[in-house]
Amino acid sequence: MHTLMLDTGSSTGLHFYERGLNELVSESGLGTTRLEDRRFIDISGNEIRVPVWNLNHLIISGIRFNNIEIVPFKPWGLSIGNKKPVNEVMGLGFFHDRRFMVDFRKNRLWPTHIPSVSDIDKSYRWSSYPAEKTKSGLLITAIVGGIKLKLLLDTATSHSMLFADRLPSDTLFSGCKTVEPEASDQDCRVTTFSLKDNQGTSRNEFAIVISGNRPKGLDFDGILGMNVMRDHLVIIDIPGDIFSLSDQQGR
Repeated sequence: MHTLMLDTGSSTGLHFYERGLNELVSESGLGTTRLEDRRFIDISGNEIRVPVWNLNHLIISGIRFNNIEIVPFKPWGLSIGNKKPVNEVMGLGFFHDRRFMVDFRKNRLWPTHIPSVSDIDKSYRWSSYPAEKTKSGLLITAIVGGIKLKLLLDTATSHSMLFADRLPSDTLFSGCKTVEPEASDQDCRVTTFSLKDNQGTSRNEFAIVISGNRPKGLDFDGILGMNVMRDHLVIIDIPGDIFSLSDQQGR
């Protein structure tokens, strides 16, 4: 039994603890292939190299998934309060050939069949945003002070984040209480960014500013986190390069 956290900030398919990984890759009939070790860099600039296997196919709850990469699970990255993730991970690569939906109001995932609007809520409207596939994952364009920035779509990060050196010099900041009422204003800096959908409609969101420069090797300017997606329905269309967000929050 594996409890998996959905982490679209990972471009890999599965991150398993070593024991479960070894059991899976040694199982006959999955068409397992050992690939070259891969280098990962997190938003703190930390770097690790991990072994990678490719599974020709994997059946979960009766659903067949093809060409899934799996790596050892290693808790790491920048976290609020030094809390590292403990659950194994289902990354964006698990859905590399799919269009799938997540209902963050009810914590439900549709990996194949997306219900029609009438099955969910007829009053919902959707905003769709172009997405760019890179080695890191899916990047969404944000705007700060007229400057376009690329944000990594990350369902495992509670708050959106922006690297300080990617921001215009005249960017305005507020204190940390803007996003964390129980925090001190001195704990972090916060600024706003906007997202513009395919119809030209903009929405404004908050992001925590990460001090210092963007680490070398990263191809994005910040993180689009759960403060944007929480209590919403989300459709991620990987083949179509589209990220869609319900306009109306759950009741």
